[in-house]
Amino acid sequence: MDLVARGPEEAAAAVDRVADPMRSVGLRWSASMYVWHLVDVLRIGTERLLTLAHDPGRGIVCWDENALAHDRRYQQLSPVVGVMVLRLAAREWVKAARAAPAAAQVRHPEFGTLGALEIIRRNAHEVHHHLMDINRGHQPRP
Repeated sequence: MDLVARGPEEAAAAVDRVADPMRSVGLRWSASMYVWHLVDVLRIGTERLLTLAHDPGRGIVCWDENALAHDRRYQQLSPVVGVMVLRLAAREWVKAARAAPAAAQVRHPEFGTLGALEIIRRNAHEVHHHLMDINRGHQPRP
């Protein structure tokens, strides 16, 4: 949970080091796009944790990060606002993670049965992994 809680400040610092956060590098997303992806990861993660706590029988659904990036037009969204929204998303995610019942389980069509720990770990991994993506391969500020 601490990694996710620290994620927005680390993302802000990483984006600030990038010369052009809107510029994509090769086939990779831009730093700004990764920030917006993290916003969606944490929002969806919050929804999953709340489903686990309040309606686990409903299950959770898959989502396609590339389709979501396209539909939300990540490439046009502000990196400044992205970091601001990421802070909000992380705070809500931490609240939901702390409140998630350890014994509850929810069904995912691809990953099978998941509990709070699995959802929390998956989201924390995404934050860690995409912070590394922002930090590597993007031109630093002069």
